[in-house]
Amino acid sequence: MRFALYPNFRRDVGFEWTDQLINAIANRGGTAYLPPDLMPEYQHEHLRREVPAEVDFVISLGGDGTFLSSLGLPGMEQVPRVGVNLGSVGFLQEIMPVDIDKRVDDLFDGDYRLQQRAMFHADCFDPAHNCYAKAEALNDVILTRRVSSNIVKIRLFINGSRVETVPGDGMIVATPTGSTAYSLSCGGPIVHPELDMMIITPICPHSLHNRSYITDSASVVRLELIEGAAPATISIDGRIEIPVQQRGYVDVSRSKNSLKYV
Repeated sequence: MRFALYPNFRRDVGFEWTDQLINAIANRGGTAYLPPDLMPEYQHEHLRREVPAEVDFVISLGGDGTFLSSLGLPGMEQVPRVGVNLGSVGFLQEIMPVDIDKRVDDLFDGDYRLQQRAMFHADCFDPAHNCYAKAEALNDVILTRRVSSNIVKIRLFINGSRVETVPGDGMIVATPTGSTAYSLSCGGPIVHPELDMMIITPICPHSLHNRSYITDSASVVRLELIEGAAPATISIDGRIEIPVQQRGYVDVSRSKNSLKYV
């Protein structure tokens, strides 16, 4: 079996857990791969420095941010994902470091359950309705202000119907997986990851009510930046930043892709 590794070496000081993972894979006759540009000074006798055309699993070592960053590995969108938790929260990282050897054995023996986690597709439009950027998100798509302390005003549409205009720091459209991320810290609900819905949560709204909206995953949610609002950006899983103009907007819908999650 072949494994693409994506470690956060700032979390794995001394490479203790990365070394153990590579050894566990090699002991079962597998091969571990690491992108050539990721910590190039790190070496291991059982490690291959390349991004192979095909792998059986992608294993990230770190926190949830590391897991999300691993989604950017080219050509591996449909490869099952596994996470070793070296972070402080680790909602997405199921394996504890002390269990690495046992969990690698489970992967080789087929003793695991595979979930299909919903993802979102984001289409970003300028005021002339030209689509200038597209992206996929596992956790959330966020329209939020930049460094300015001024609020942004966002019009919320669901399936073409105007719902509300919300002044504040921004708005989050989260998947069920992302309901335990930024949306949760803004007062959003925790949703079981296998439910099929979209969670829309305002960020610090300047209003007398602060409630999340729930809609089904077949919906199209539009967040439009109102003219005269502060400079804003569209954030995809906290790893991609896309600038947005006044009267620009982002349409968020269920992606045809899903994440294979172990």
